[in-house]
Amino acid sequence: MRKTLLHYVLFSFLFALVLAGFVYASSPVDKKEYVTITVAPGDTLWGLAKQYEQEHHMPPDEFIRWVVDVNHLPSPRLAAGEQIVIPVLKSKQGGSVAVNQ
Repeated sequence: MRKTLLHYVLFSFLFALVLAGFVYASSPVDKKEYVTITVAPGDTLWGLAKQYEQEHHMPPDEFIRWVVDVNHLPSPRLAAGEQIVIPVLKSKQGGSVAVNQ
């Protein structure tokens, strides 16, 4: 009986942790905190990941996934003139970052 109670408590605790993780991970990004850029002709997500790598400190594939998810893009392809949010915090944006807003 004691083992069953212990298993129940441990299972409940782990379930709560997993649930909290999902809630945290699915919380929306406040786009106002991040830099918005206007896509120039020839821009790619890979190129933008490299261009801003000193500001976001993410591997390129993670940068691309973040941009696609946050901007609800149907694919990683960009269109010139499109405005997208990138994972560069406005508060951490240095004077050296050229941004189209």
